[in-house]
Amino acid sequence: MAGIFIVRNISAWAGRLLGGVIATAIGVPAATAEETWTLSGDLRGGYFASESKARNGTVTEVDALRGRLRLAAERDIGADFHFRARLAGRYGQHQTGHGFHLHGYASTSTGMALGETTLDEFYLDYADESRPWSLRVGRFQNRFALEGVASKGLDRNDSPNIDVTWTDGIHYRHRIQPGWRAHLVLQHNHRNGPGAAVRAPLDFSDNGSRVAVFSGLEATESLGPIVQRMIGVTWMPEALASDGTAFSRREDYITLVGRMAASWTLTDDGLRLVPGFEIGYAPNRPRATVTGSGDAGDAGGLAWQAAVSFYDIAPGHHLGLVYARIDAGWLLSGDFRGNDELSEVRYQWRFSPQWSFEARYRLREEIDVPAAAPGRREDRDFYLRISGRF
Repeated sequence: MAGIFIVRNISAWAGRLLGGVIATAIGVPAATAEETWTLSGDLRGGYFASESKARNGTVTEVDALRGRLRLAAERDIGADFHFRARLAGRYGQHQTGHGFHLHGYASTSTGMALGETTLDEFYLDYADESRPWSLRVGRFQNRFALEGVASKGLDRNDSPNIDVTWTDGIHYRHRIQPGWRAHLVLQHNHRNGPGAAVRAPLDFSDNGSRVAVFSGLEATESLGPIVQRMIGVTWMPEALASDGTAFSRREDYITLVGRMAASWTLTDDGLRLVPGFEIGYAPNRPRATVTGSGDAGDAGGLAWQAAVSFYDIAPGHHLGLVYARIDAGWLLSGDFRGNDELSEVRYQWRFSPQWSFEARYRLREEIDVPAAAPGRREDRDFYLRISGRF
């Protein structure tokens, strides 16, 4: 009950803040002739192939051409306001979705389905250089991921690969001297789920789960060779259906995440080594029987990844390696599934400032297997992908 009371107060405060920002925006003088619309876009697509082996040994193979297209329009409004909207869609062979959708939740646990188009950005940004804080309101992208060629995140990494996800809500940023920035995100969750990637048994049908809170502290300046430092906490009140059914008792789902990366230049030709590590922990987890583990008690709540990247092996050619172990109780990542051990190698060739080619091979193996299962689930996938901006 306390969690519901707090969230309702946060929702009321967020509504008042949103109203104030919009009212202020309406009062901004008309745009000058120089404040025109800017159009941009990005395209990503290629050949994707996967082979999945079920616990009973059945092997399924899928290969297809798939892609994502995003088209954006933006403009300044007065001196301190900026508006941006973007249309995003996923397309390809064997697509199951269809048409344009504009609702507050994604069609699947990892985003919009193939064949669907939506607005993944529609926000107003306020930033005054004389003030240490800025504010974004509407639908936007949160991108907090570990640095590297194969950049991945345990949480709040919207729209990886060719996925389409988003965050609805308010993002407050505050510069803290020297060299730090604080983040506060109030995220609205639709009854059918948010626009961001979440996994069962997170459930948002309870009224107390409408608003999730993320707070983070991020370094904006390097510390010697350390180029990335960040810690973050996510709180989703009344969102965890701990027994995995519609009638389960609801608990708060909380995660703590920390990430760090360093960079060293190894040769005069510019070869650069970037190792990184990210770790997360969820103190409240679902029952293990919900996630497929044969163990009694709660599912594990630890998740971590280690990455090593080599930039400019030759000019514009990069290589990244990732190894990760994600317990079944980790439910917030679009890059990682729960109850998985992941190994990945990725090659990138950036042949122009706007365009790049990538090849990836990934192996995912189930960690905990039910005692009655004859074998372990295993997935292998591969892609050849081109990405560009225009």
